[in-house]
Amino acid sequence: MAKVTLQDIAAQVGLSKYAVSRALAGKGGVSDSTRELITAAANQLGYARATPRRNSVEIQLIFHDHDPVNSELAMQIQSGVQSEAASAGVTLRMGWTHDAEQVRHLASETSGAILFGPHSPDALEALRSVGRPMVRIGWLSPLEQIDQVMGADHESGAAVGEYLGRLGHRQIAYVEGQSGFRGRKERLYGLRETAEYQYGATIHELSFAENSGFLESFLALQAKGVEVTAFFCAHDGLAVTVVSEMLRLGYNIPDDMTVIGYGDFSAAKHITPQLTTVHLPGRDMGIAAVRMLLDRMRFGPRNIGSSQRLYLAPRIVERASSAPARLLPEKLPVRKRERK
Repeated sequence: MAKVTLQDIAAQVGLSKYAVSRALAGKGGVSDSTRELITAAANQLGYARATPRRNSVEIQLIFHDHDPVNSELAMQIQSGVQSEAASAGVTLRMGWTHDAEQVRHLASETSGAILFGPHSPDALEALRSVGRPMVRIGWLSPLEQIDQVMGADHESGAAVGEYLGRLGHRQIAYVEGQSGFRGRKERLYGLRETAEYQYGATIHELSFAENSGFLESFLALQAKGVEVTAFFCAHDGLAVTVVSEMLRLGYNIPDDMTVIGYGDFSAAKHITPQLTTVHLPGRDMGIAAVRMLLDRMRFGPRNIGSSQRLYLAPRIVERASSAPARLLPEKLPVRKRERK
């Protein structure tokens, strides 16, 4: 028996296929009497509406618990993951947890998982035990057999070192903030690689509790007779703190001090002077993670056997907080200077 179509119903009732479609879908644009007529004709002819096919491919994006420092990056990654999942026609689920058992549960109900944030080794092992493909947006242990998508931290530091070297800066402070984060260390190593080895600059590390301690660290460095002319900050939030404190002490930015951030988040353009920074491609990282995960799922044993590392290249965005170094006319005092 031939399948009954919308056109068959339209011919039966003497109406357009458009009207039949809207009536059977429960949409507006047709009267109640017309809807009843069309429904009766569809039942008489034995019309069966096609049920939407449920997508069998589902992926899970698992964020670590809320992280204020990386919240904007998380939003960008989420945007990229959502757009690419929609384009690929796969269902996306999202969850927020640091608990290994919850990670296991979330991953077990989907076809593959993407993790972002400082998830513990136990969480990674829990996900691995489920046997689903996974991609980590974040740092891994050396040679860990998990696919990874990252911004090129080391290369970013090296690029900033070259940039500051060309501007003539030879006394540079790396404002790390809270230590212990792999990406921040990689940016420091890259900075040293070019600023120290190619340009003969001296790099001074400033580490302290995340929300306090910069001013004390800076004054302690200055007390040693070091006159820093440039700061490279581990993220834009730290750079905003540096700009604020330097202005409060009476320094002019960028004439006295160059300040460079990392991330290119909204704060970089909401201060004066606007911040020269390194643009981290968060949305592209999310897109790349989905593509890498889907390749694992689609090709299975035919995929590349080795775990993959995909580093996306950030770029330096030059704004008003950077300038060529110049010799200071006098040693700037710790106290606030009078502005002309």
